[in-house]
Amino acid sequence: MAHQRTSNDADRALIAYVRAVILAEPLQLAILEKYGVRLAGLRALRVLRDLGTVPISRFAEAIEIPRSTATGVVDRLVERGVIERVSDAVDRRMINIRVTPRGLAALEDRALLDESVVGTRIRALAPEEQRLLADLLEHVVGDRTTATSARVA
Repeated sequence: MAHQRTSNDADRALIAYVRAVILAEPLQLAILEKYGVRLAGLRALRVLRDLGTVPISRFAEAIEIPRSTATGVVDRLVERGVIERVSDAVDRRMINIRVTPRGLAALEDRALLDESVVGTRIRALAPEEQRLLADLLEHVVGDRTTATSARVA
């Protein structure tokens, strides 16, 4: 298959990104089958993981949706066992949400990653290419904590 040529590096990067998302679709489907979580749910889990235990209003603000919509998202993710509601330690009337161990597993299921086409292709890269890819992807998604913790470990 011939690669589409563009005159702009940003266009080339965007097209490559879309192709990578398509390549990762079978992995997304495997996560859906195993954990009952779609791609939007994975984003919500990642944001909540980064926030920690927070009120639904803070979660809604972070993912830029109305609180009423966030309540529906939370309800669905609670049903799937990937997040939970917990009473606030200070004000027992206040309810917070947090990611469960099952939710963390959905975000980082090594077996699913290893068995995926995208996982196989990334592992086939040279170590320096893997580091470069990880750095670029973490930069694009704004997740520099992974890069920092991986270098410290």
